[in-house]
Amino acid sequence: MDRYSRLQLAELSGVAARTIRYYHSVGVLPKPGRAGKEAVYGPEHLDRLRAITAMQSRGLRLEAIREVFAAEVPADGDWRELFDPRYSGEPETGTLLDDDALTELLGDRRPEILDDLLAAGYLERRGESWHVPEPAMLSGALVLYDVGTDIALSGVLRKLIRTHIAALADDMVRTIRDAAGAEYTGEGVRPDLDRFRDRFRAAAHEVGGATLVEEIERAVREQDT
Repeated sequence: MDRYSRLQLAELSGVAARTIRYYHSVGVLPKPGRAGKEAVYGPEHLDRLRAITAMQSRGLRLEAIREVFAAEVPADGDWRELFDPRYSGEPETGTLLDDDALTELLGDRRPEILDDLLAAGYLERRGESWHVPEPAMLSGALVLYDVGTDIALSGVLRKLIRTHIAALADDMVRTIRDAAGAEYTGEGVRPDLDRFRDRFRAAAHEVGGATLVEEIERAVREQDT
């Protein structure tokens, strides 16, 4: 059976050695074994660290992660079922709202913009409910509407954002794929891509949003030159 030192575990998992020690202290990572005076870790520790990283990338705090492990979710189960009984195990594809929740979200704008939101793809009718494919995009459209940008125009901007972000994501994944087996981790293409996805998801919201704001400001400044 594979055995790792703390430094080896840190390198394989991408989690800093000091963070591994912290995870021991808060009870989300089992204590290591011992080989003489040395701490010894096994595959179960590596799997646990990867699970912690995946849950953190979806917004769970360590207290909630500890609950997941305490509940002993089976290997073929899904930790999200603990927090949302409606979770089906399928990939997340937006949000489903009932009519009252949609009214609360849209407020007094609803009569003015509902048809436009449907036409632009921000909303979809699902029986008696409303499906929001991209909640963040809808929130952005409402902010833009409140400052004077109509829904049709924000819909055009949404398509631009999706198109360019999709191309960027393709380029990033190709870069990681091409590095697999070389300077990245050397474990093969699929493990490298999975690790990259789980690590970057947590940072993408902040990094991507801040970068877009900076680039918009740059583009506006360049229009004045």
